Amino acid sequence: LKLGQFILNTIGAAMSVVPPILALAGAGVPSFVLDVVPAVNPLNALLFSIVLFNTPHILRVYFTSKATGGVSKFRNDNPRGQLDKLIGENKEYAGILSRCQAAHNNGLESFPVFAAGVLAALLTQVDATYAGRLATVHLISRVVFNALYIFTSARLPAACRSLSWFLSLLTSCQLIATAGTKLSM
Repeated sequence: LKLGQFILNTIGAAMSVVPPILALAGAGVPSFVLDVVPAVNPLNALLFSIVLFNTPHILRVYFTSKATGGVSKFRNDNPRGQLDKLIGENKEYAGILSRCQAAHNNGLESFPVFAAGVLAALLTQVDATYAGRLATVHLISRVVFNALYIFTSARLPAACRSLSWFLSLLTSCQLIATAGTKLSM
């Protein structure tokens, strides 16, 4: 059992480096996928991405008010301390609170790579439709990620959540790699 868990943990950790390696190798989201999604304006996608990484935070505030018995008991003077205390003491809301916070943190962590990809693509004049379609796939994968992270904790949805995270990182890396290719031409 320990060896199996070690192997799973190693594969999970390796997932972080696979998307940039794939993008560097010229691989990424296949064209048959990109061909069926609409292209969004990449800068609007950045704004929507900000909404997406803050949505779990807003949900955490909502569930914090439920866990404390009302909005008036929300501690804006020390929200992180209150969150830590609630996760440790409130069994009814501990799971949803920690998952909301984790989804929010993951969104904050993934945003800079996506922003770098979008800005690099725009600065190097990557085809706007191509960049917009990659941005669309990124946004869809982040919506799926948030929903699966916040509202489920079973193994199968968790695996699907990891795949949606992988896809969002792959699209960000693909934007950067495409910009790099365009720059070197």
